[in-house]
Parts: sequence; structure tokens; C-alpha cells
Amino acid sequence: MIARSLLSALLLSSFVAVPAFAQDAAESSASPPAAASAPATVPKLHIVWDCGECEHNDKVPPLIEQAYAEEAQEHSATVSETEIAEVAITDIRQRPPGVRVMFGVMAGRDRLALRIRYRDRDHEVKDTSSNIIQGLNSLSASVGRKAYAQLSATPAP
Repeated sequence: MIARSLLSALLLSSFVAVPAFAQDAAESSASPPAAASAPATVPKLHIVWDCGECEHNDKVPPLIEQAYAEEAQEHSATVSETEIAEVAITDIRQRPPGVRVMFGVMAGRDRLALRIRYRDRDHEVKDTSSNIIQGLNSLSASVGRKAYAQLSATPAP
């Protein structure tokens, strides 16, 4: 009996809530559309190694670029083909995957740092990780997203 009463109350409340929602939807569609603004663009990344005798990992630059482009797309921005930001990988440390999984935090941290030069301004983006499962792929993606945040906040000339 209690279950039947609860079910009846739930069904009744859903019928009452629908008109209110429908009214809100009608009001929001009746409002004038916001002024269309030009889509935001961010510069293309030109990534080079500048970390001295660090061990280069050739998968890192494409992972940074991919995360950067995905973050731009998520924010409805486009990556320019003509404007370029000069990016230098200034620090990198990757724990060997077996050591990372076996010893975790005791194996230290992976780290990745970039220096970005764009429109006569220098930006620094860096991150570290001591995660057992996620390695340099995740760290590269994080740095790529941070690079987007820095460059999208750079004022237009």
C-alpha cells in the first residue's frame, strides 16, 4: 500500500513539474539570441627541446599538441595555422614504467616544464605527477591544457 502511494505521488509530481519546465523552455527560446562573436583563435605550437642533456621522448610533443587542440576545440576556439607560439621543453623527467608501478611515490615524480614565447611575452607551464598508473602521457596532456589556458588568456595585439 505504501509503495502504491509513493508511486502515485511520484507520477503526480512529475506531471506537475512538466508544465513548469515547458514554460521555462518557452521563455528561454523567446529571448533574443546573444550577439555572435568571432570564434577565438589560439596560436599553433612549435615545440623544440631545450632541456640540456635530458632524455628526449619523441611522443611528448605530439601529446602536448593533441591535448592543446582538444582543449581549444572544447572551448570553441580554433588553432591558427599562421600564428605560432614558440614552445621549448625545458625540463622533463620520466620514471621508467616498471619502476613507477612497482615503487609508486617512492620512485619520485614525473615532471614536465615548458617555456612559451608568444607576442613578446614569456609564459611558463609545468606539472608533476607521482601517480602509479598514469605516466608521461597524462602529464603531457595536463601541460597541453595548461598551455591552452595561458595562451587563450593572452590579450590580442
